[in-house]
Formats: sequence, C-alpha cells, structure tokens
Amino acid sequence: MPKEPVKVLPKFPPVKKYVCRCTEILDLARDIKQFRLEFKKPETIDYVPGQYVQLLAPVYEKNSEEVYRTFSISSDPADKSAIELIMRRIPGGICTTYCFEYLKVGDEVRIKGPYGKFRLSDTNAPIVFIAGGSGMAPIKCMLHYMKNTGNKRKATYYFGGNKVKELFYIDLMREFESAMADFRFVPTVAEPGQGESWDGKVGFVTQTVKDDLKNAPKCEAYLCGGPGMIDAVIKVLKEMGMGEDKIFYDKFV
Repeated sequence: MPKEPVKVLPKFPPVKKYVCRCTEILDLARDIKQFRLEFKKPETIDYVPGQYVQLLAPVYEKNSEEVYRTFSISSDPADKSAIELIMRRIPGGICTTYCFEYLKVGDEVRIKGPYGKFRLSDTNAPIVFIAGGSGMAPIKCMLHYMKNTGNKRKATYYFGGNKVKELFYIDLMREFESAMADFRFVPTVAEPGQGESWDGKVGFVTQTVKDDLKNAPKCEAYLCGGPGMIDAVIKVLKEMGMGEDKIFYDKFV
C-alpha cells in the first residue's frame, strides 16, 4: 500500500524590523486592551500562529530610553497586512504604560519579529487550550488558523477570569463554536463580583479543568498566562495523566 505523505510543519519565518501605524485601540476588559497595527514598511508579515513580536517603547515622559517588550500575536493570520496585540497593563510597566497612556490611533509603532516556537503540533490528538487574561492572545490566533484551514481536531478552550467583568471575546468564541465542528469554549470565573450575573463555571480554571476534562492522557495542552497560573495548570495536568511532553506553553512575566 502507498505510504501517506509526510506532513511538514511550516518553517518559522525570519525575524525582521517593521514600521507600523496604530489604527485601532479596543478596551476588552479591566486593564486589558487590544492594539491593531497596520504595516507600512514592509507592508506584510509572515508568522506561525502562536508566535510573538517585540514592540518598541520610545523615550517618553516616564521613560528615558528605548526598550522592547514581548507580546503574542492575537489576530487572524489570514490578514498579513496587520497584527493585533492583546495587552494587560502592568503597574509601572514601561511599555504598557506607554501603550495605555500615550499611544494614540494614527501613531507610528516599531516592532520586530516574529519570535518563539509556541505553535500547534501536527497530530490528531485532542487539544486543550487553557489561558487567562491577556493569555487569550496566541490561543485566539490559533483558533482563527484552525477555522481558516478547516482543522477538524477536537478542541476545548478553558478561559479563566477572577470576575465576570474580566472575561472578554465571549461572542467571538461562540462564533468559533458555531463554525468549527468539534470546538467547545468553557469560560470560568473564580468568584463573581457583587451584582454580577453568571451562570457558567465558578472556581479557578485549574478546578474547572479537573472537573471537566475526561481524557487528559490522550490530549495535548496549549497554555498561556502568568507564571503562577502556568505552573499550577501543569501540575494539575500531570496529576491527571498528561505527559509533560504533551504540554506546550507561553509564560507571561
């Protein structure tokens, strides 16, 4: 019988420097914004869903020297003329302070990239996405890619927030559920705030994973969030029988 052709994952594109223009700033949740950057020079970018770029914070009132900071790409990779970055404001952070307080629509922005090896594997294993806050970024990019390419892998996305008001892109995730045959979105709230209405999962995302995921040893996990959250999720997944070689992640520091 003829052998199936070997699938080859796309190569990681070379790192380049880009000049962009900020064309949109969206408030997604408390202390979380999305910035859309359209490319001026070069006019397009190539990247693998899951990769990140470094954004240059220039000298400004609260910063005396240029610095680069890392942000995962969150946009639909089918659009090569622009990227979107989801940022959580870091108190005292040089770059996020610049982006949240000084960057305006129409301003020029300089980035370089793409970087990183966080990406979907080329297997048929069920996917478990787990993220919180701005960790949504690379997962959202991967979901766009899966939808665009007709990827039929079973996938469940556990997204956690401390309060209901910290959840975002719920409607987009429901659109993915409708468009993708075997995708499920499971948002969870640690503790709904006073007056918040919520009929979904309650508790830390690690507990939701424990309660909801039934076949951990057969799955691959893709995680993005703060170091503490990532470490806690890895511990839970390993306790549930998932091999460490099946757990892929990006840590936000």
